Amino acid sequence: MQPGPSQTIDPAASAANGATRNGGPRAVGRRLQELVEKAEQLPNGSARALVLECLQSLLAFYGDGLAHILQAVKESSSGNALLEKFAGDPLISGLLLIHSLHPVDLETRLRAALDKLRPYLQSHGGNVELLSLQNDFARLRLQGTCKTCPSSAVTLELAVRGALEEACPDLLGFAVDDTPAAKGPALYKDCEIGTKA
Repeated sequence: MQPGPSQTIDPAASAANGATRNGGPRAVGRRLQELVEKAEQLPNGSARALVLECLQSLLAFYGDGLAHILQAVKESSSGNALLEKFAGDPLISGLLLIHSLHPVDLETRLRAALDKLRPYLQSHGGNVELLSLQNDFARLRLQGTCKTCPSSAVTLELAVRGALEEACPDLLGFAVDDTPAAKGPALYKDCEIGTKA
């Protein structure tokens, strides 16, 4: 529907409302992935190619536009503050990740997410350590009470996974290290977090 003479469209509010209506940036990302998969299954090869080319062109258009916006922001006097604000906004952050334009690298975001999570884990007598990050896959170690308490699996699933999904949707997955000191098997192996764009 086109706005009438007295109506205006606020693009920021429109985007925020769209993300809210659709369940947030992750839900929108999942829906887009579903639509791409449906397009790839269209029986008509020409229609399938046209839909996918249209989508790729649209993404390239937005990606180029975002790259130009980020360059202008970097060159402005308040650029660093704006980049921090962009990195902290889930919707903007998600858009930047899709186009490989996020101003903060994966390891920095991962360490920040774990630092943010530590007070909660420490309140339960535990901690988490990042052992390695290779090929966008993290190896973690639970320390202290958390690695042996019966609710460790719940702690990892809800706390660690949630923190990593929020800060690092581009992380391919994580595993908890099996160490001789740990009792029992590792809690999770090869947990998927997100998908690479």
